[in-house]
Amino acid sequence: MLASSLALPLSLALPLSLLPPPLPARAATFTPGGTLVDTPVGIAEGNPYACPLRSPDNSNVLFKQDYYFKFGRAPAFIEPGDTSFPAAMPFVMSKQRYDALKALGGRVSDGARSYASCSPPSSPAPPLPDLNLRPAGLLANSLLASENAGAPNELFLARWFVNEVQLCAEGMAAAQGPGERAELYETGRRAYNSYLTLMNRQITAKVGDPFAYIPPP
Repeated sequence: MLASSLALPLSLALPLSLLPPPLPARAATFTPGGTLVDTPVGIAEGNPYACPLRSPDNSNVLFKQDYYFKFGRAPAFIEPGDTSFPAAMPFVMSKQRYDALKALGGRVSDGARSYASCSPPSSPAPPLPDLNLRPAGLLANSLLASENAGAPNELFLARWFVNEVQLCAEGMAAAQGPGERAELYETGRRAYNSYLTLMNRQITAKVGDPFAYIPPP
């Protein structure tokens, strides 16, 4: 029979210990937004300092379609004034940016000052003040996206930073002690400044004045 005639003699068969190990199976993973990726996913994957209070399915954030929703990872924080990441910013007409900053810039500045007022240990007891995070997200829409180009990755990035501020603020209100509160405040401060850095890169002299950053406690 053909099948048996092609079989190796038992004397030529390799023992299991000498067989090469099977190649590891790299199973692609779906992100909360349904994107199929071949990289590890997780709320702190890529940034160990990301807020640990985010739900793995992104159900407890203000803007669900953010960087984690799309990529399943946490981006690094951006230092104030740093322009190395992202490498480039999307093109948006200056008129659109000017109108958006005029309408929403004051509320975003107020929100940043409100967050700075929560700086431990002199921070007030919860509930925390209104941080105007929804206007912050709306401003990002107008400064980073245009009707013709759709939603760029930079917009998902800005939303992730806003969501981090929200999660940290909620965590501070429920913190069990000053140490936990201080840690969450610092994470939120870095996220807020990262967001403001993105916005400032789109605010040229023709558009308006850049946002002030939140200083360390």
